[in-house]
Amino acid sequence: ILTAGPVPKSIGPQESFISPPLDPTAQHELEERYQGRRKSLDKLINTYYTLSIKLVDELTVAINDNDSEVGYQVAHSLKSCSANLAALPLSRFCNSLEQSLRLGSMEQAALLLSSIKQEHSRVLVELDVLINKPNLEKVSHEPKVYPPSTTKDSVEILVVDDDPTARMLANDALTSNGFKVVLAEDGLKALSAANERTPDLILLDVEMPLLDGFSTCEKLREQASTADTPIIMLTGRNDVNAVERSFEIKATDFFSKPVNWQVLVQRIRYVLRFTETLYQLKESERRLENTQRVAQVGYWDIDFKKNCLYVSDSLCRIVGYAAEQLTSVDEFLKIIIPEDEARSKKELDSKMLTGNDYQIECKIKTPQGGIRKVEVMGSSTLSSDGKVIWTMGTLQDVTEQREREALIYYQAHHDGLTGLYNRNSFDEQLKQAIKLHKRLGANLAVVYLDLDDFKRVNDTLGHHMGDQLLKTFAERLQAEIRDSDVLAHDTVSSIARLGGDEYTLLFSVLDKEIDAGHIAQRILAELDKPFKLTANKDKTDWHEAFVTASIGIAIYPQDGDHADELMKNADTAMYAAKNKGKNSYCFYDKSMNELALQQLTMESELRKAGDRREFSLQYQPRIDLQTGQMVSVEAVLRWDSELFGAVEPAEFIPLAEKASLILPISEWALEEACKQLKIWQGSDMSALSIAVSVSDVQFRQGTLRKSVSSLLDRYELDGGLLELELTEGIIMDDVLKTTETLRGLKELGLTISVDNFGTGYSSLGYLKRFAIDNIKVDQSFIRELKNEEDAAEIVDAIITLGHNLGIKLIADGVETREGLKYLTAKACDMGQGIYFSQPVCAADVDRFYKQHNSSY
Repeated sequence: ILTAGPVPKSIGPQESFISPPLDPTAQHELEERYQGRRKSLDKLINTYYTLSIKLVDELTVAINDNDSEVGYQVAHSLKSCSANLAALPLSRFCNSLEQSLRLGSMEQAALLLSSIKQEHSRVLVELDVLINKPNLEKVSHEPKVYPPSTTKDSVEILVVDDDPTARMLANDALTSNGFKVVLAEDGLKALSAANERTPDLILLDVEMPLLDGFSTCEKLREQASTADTPIIMLTGRNDVNAVERSFEIKATDFFSKPVNWQVLVQRIRYVLRFTETLYQLKESERRLENTQRVAQVGYWDIDFKKNCLYVSDSLCRIVGYAAEQLTSVDEFLKIIIPEDEARSKKELDSKMLTGNDYQIECKIKTPQGGIRKVEVMGSSTLSSDGKVIWTMGTLQDVTEQREREALIYYQAHHDGLTGLYNRNSFDEQLKQAIKLHKRLGANLAVVYLDLDDFKRVNDTLGHHMGDQLLKTFAERLQAEIRDSDVLAHDTVSSIARLGGDEYTLLFSVLDKEIDAGHIAQRILAELDKPFKLTANKDKTDWHEAFVTASIGIAIYPQDGDHADELMKNADTAMYAAKNKGKNSYCFYDKSMNELALQQLTMESELRKAGDRREFSLQYQPRIDLQTGQMVSVEAVLRWDSELFGAVEPAEFIPLAEKASLILPISEWALEEACKQLKIWQGSDMSALSIAVSVSDVQFRQGTLRKSVSSLLDRYELDGGLLELELTEGIIMDDVLKTTETLRGLKELGLTISVDNFGTGYSSLGYLKRFAIDNIKVDQSFIRELKNEEDAAEIVDAIITLGHNLGIKLIADGVETREGLKYLTAKACDMGQGIYFSQPVCAADVDRFYKQHNSSY
């Protein structure tokens, strides 16, 4: 009985064939696959019919021409497409011819060709029978849905095969199982299709023209988009070489032809599931790598049995060394800086052996010469006998983190402007110093320092220059204090800026109280030197400023035995120095608490003064020095306290400013002046104007124009009857804002004057820019006209320059006839002072006006 296969020499083409042309099992599979789909089966058979006849003809020509190469390729194609149509006996004849021609042997080619033709004829007859079979009952098969991949809506498979019947079978089998299919007939078209849209899996035939499957696979692996795409090689060969070649070119799997599609579909699902798992793993590794990169964390482990250190790529990136340079603990220890190496080795040796979690921190040197701080965390695994067999952990670059922590700590304990310690740090140091000096039985001095009238620098030159002065003073302070004067011989740690212009100092182990006084004297002497303040970056514009200080000193233990008490008493002594005339120092005395208590009580009474109607206005006449006529008055605020009696403005105004009470008091004074103007409107003094001082807060809050306009409307007053007096500090603080505010006030018709001119830093040029009407020459210059030549020169210069700019001059503090004559001779416009009259009540203004003006 002859079966299809390699034909022995003794058997010829005349033998009878018993094997059916279509393998029953394969035919059954084919019919079952196309059950209910007659059109698809007809198309497949017709395709084979046309293709196989063409291939038989081509094979005949090749054999007749003794062309083994072409014959081998055609035999392979006929073998494959015949196997697809269940013609397995014919496929085996073709395989025998293919193998013979592959070796270049034509010995049995004619005999095998004859057998192939006979078998082919039988196949075509059998296929005619199959195609004309009555259609079986149609069975509906729902396509099996495969879960979509991570990157696509559904799974897409690229089928690459030069055999059209193979492509048709693949398309039918895969689409019926829920896959999307893209077909390509050769390797070149497969590469083009993969570039256009990356498939989820590729079925790749080995034997193809133009570009075979192996070459196609290699090129797909070279492309980034398909480097990891699963590829299943389809081969009709049953040799090991084909399998080995498939894996050499990084194919994922292989499958033999003829294809059992039911099995291959399951294999595809397995490969896709594996690929998806691998993808998720790689994604997880990628996220972990990115997380480690962002967090600057690397992984390491040590196998003590092999004495081997493994380090991750992230760790290598952090330390700057390749993994080959870090294969042992000793090699890692070499990159630690010498100062940390011995300690780190000792800690690692001891902590690794415990089996517990551990952590060390050290500095390493990078190949580029940089220094990085790293934190090493780990945990060891012990054997049953307690020996370390394995340890693992992480290494994190904490350089920036520690720098941020150090910066946060520095900012929390230091003053941002001067770099000195802040209040909290000084309090902690003082508490520690008290404990130390208590054990030593030694004295300790706390010095509280406040710059005098520093606000004038800010008001006149601006906060930028004020900050420069504070920084420069802090530098002088540190340079002046000798190491022996300061706790723990640290010139910085015992000097602090509490805020604003307040500083505190700590002096240790004093032999006698007078030592602290000598230190205070040196500080005050240092302040005698001027401060050069630059107004611009290139330092071409600068100003010279002088400041003094008031210093209070409290001694431990006699003035207090805990920090809060010493600080409070030093502060009290400092205020005593201010009250003494500033630019001085005072040691704390218990009697000072009585003064402090008085100040506190006065502040409390001041808060109640408005409701009790204890405030009043008095008016000091202002005389036109050329005509002798009284032309206006200056409103002077008075406080007649129920508890303290009459309190001078110089005493309660600074207290009101410090207690934030100056704004309501100033607003009351302005309205009271407007009320008085309204009263005078019906008398002979209707042309008399009133000058009212404006406080810093009142001017800067931005509502002064609105308030004044409302008062003028309420009391039906002409704006020309109201004069507002401003200090130099107010107008020079913010030039743009001052210009805008003054413009609004001038629109109301008000007169604007500058008080105490000559004691600050403003210039007449600026006053002209601000459209100032009057300036009051400070009384300190007027009083010294008789005795001080310099004072006369200053007054002369101010009067001359003022008149040249069209500004009127008012002399404040005229007390003598000689002074009056001098000012009249210099053409000063107006004057006021006790030579004419003290400030008086409104009724006395009426009498003065009538008596004085009637004599002229």
